[in-house]
Amino acid sequence: MKIDHQIIVDRIHLLTFDNQINLTSTFLRFQEHYESPHFKGKYFTLDEFKDWYIKTSPNGKKYGTFTYYTDWSGFNIPSYILKPFYNGTFNPLSENEKQFLSFFENNGNDFYIIGALKKTSFGQSAIVHETAHGLFYLNESYRKEVEQIISAYDVHKFNEKLIDMGYHQDVLVDEIQAYCIDSTFEMEQYFQLNMISEIQNTFQKYIQLNFDAII
Repeated sequence: MKIDHQIIVDRIHLLTFDNQINLTSTFLRFQEHYESPHFKGKYFTLDEFKDWYIKTSPNGKKYGTFTYYTDWSGFNIPSYILKPFYNGTFNPLSENEKQFLSFFENNGNDFYIIGALKKTSFGQSAIVHETAHGLFYLNESYRKEVEQIISAYDVHKFNEKLIDMGYHQDVLVDEIQAYCIDSTFEMEQYFQLNMISEIQNTFQKYIQLNFDAII
């Protein structure tokens, strides 16, 4: 499997993949250990996750089939999530997971990992969205400014929608700011335009990147 690795801004590592199945199957257990409403902070096998995902989606609707590999196009995790994978808690690892971990074996600093598809509009949109997550995690000044902006608005409908989508309660503020940065998604109906503008201006103050040139 071909994975391209680059550091796009200080301590934010981008992995890009040729197809969605490779992307999603590689990130699945890392991502869901980080923010799943059911598996956050837990050890689980792929089969256990598939069984849960097939039977009941996070919003309570029956899926009937395993759709995860086509449901998601971008991923983001902080580096501390890798520790139980390195220490054997998640063994046996898939070959995709082993390849993923090989990129970061000698990196002892706190960093952030994002994943997206190569050379697609979905991939570029995902990179913007996931970079916002990385900045929110790594930069305390940005995080505090964004939290102050969001606290001034009524976001309860947005929070409800995010929970319905399967996000854990702990990451709601982070997801709100990332969806405001990547305002191409239909979540716009849950925003207030002034909040979008304030958060985007704050993001641009901290990140000067030509996202068109990344993939």
